[in-house]
Amino acid sequence: MATVHLMTQHRPLAGGEAVVEADGATVGQIIDDLDRRFPGLGDALRAGSSAGIDGEIHAEPEFVQVQPDTVVYFVAPLTGG
Repeated sequence: MATVHLMTQHRPLAGGEAVVEADGATVGQIIDDLDRRFPGLGDALRAGSSAGIDGEIHAEPEFVQVQPDTVVYFVAPLTGG
């Protein structure tokens, strides 16, 4: 299972947890797994979160492939130009 680190604003939706484990072959599937366990968390994560996946930031992480030992950090959306 992937290790997932949640932003402070998402933790209340996950029972206060800062780090959880989730299953999936893509970040989108991980979000789906988290939403099954913590209803509402999936919508919050999809509403503008970027993700650091094994040290690489992805502004649109939904279809990024992951492995069981992947570490995912959900972070505030990237901005700039």
